[in-house]
Amino acid sequence: MPDLHPAAIAFRDPAALLARCEIGGVRRLYHEPGYENGAVLPAGDWAPLSEEIPARYAPSIFTKDSGLVEFFRLPATVTSRHLLAALVGDLGDPDPVRLPVTDDPPGEPVTHRLAEHGPRPGLHIDDHQNLPCAERDLARRRLCVNLGPGDRHLLLATRDITSICRSVRDRYEIHRPHTDDLRLYLGERKQLSVLRIRISPGEGWFAPTAVLPYDESTEGQVLPSATASWLGYWERGLFGPLI
Repeated sequence: MPDLHPAAIAFRDPAALLARCEIGGVRRLYHEPGYENGAVLPAGDWAPLSEEIPARYAPSIFTKDSGLVEFFRLPATVTSRHLLAALVGDLGDPDPVRLPVTDDPPGEPVTHRLAEHGPRPGLHIDDHQNLPCAERDLARRRLCVNLGPGDRHLLLATRDITSICRSVRDRYEIHRPHTDDLRLYLGERKQLSVLRIRISPGEGWFAPTAVLPYDESTEGQVLPSATASWLGYWERGLFGPLI
């Protein structure tokens, strides 16, 4: 099973990660209204992580800050979107890229759209900087906060986009990855798993979404949920760990 390298998940308590994380396979959608053709979605066959998996996903001495997945809870003093934006402005990146706020109904297997009213891409990579494979691990991380009122899930592929491109592209080092590379990889009948990690209102995450194919989901939820997101260069450990 892949170990997410060059990405990794930060945690103190393996049991806490196991309690909020599941793993499953993926499926493809073709000619489905509302989705890009060939979109990659979770298969829905969620299962608990086995107890040895957290150690495989833990950071090593080689894990860069830009490759780290971190989970956190907002300080109790952050009680509005304005205060959240002010907090993000003080995290160390003088020019974070603010992304549109989303407001998603319950029951969506994936939530992201690349255009406001466009089709959903399914599992995808952030491509704001369009870096080649050799520089992908230097890309901005995404910071996302669940504004509630419902829970939602972060979806993360267990193989990074550079490893995927290495399998399907010649001279992959200079190739500029795209979500289509993920679809090509699966089209060659290669295997991929996806993690589903619960994020409750007031909680958030940092993740290298230019490196790990990802999305979010409200499937199985009763309440809608909104998010606020930014891209930026942030060092690790800016908040106390959630898990």
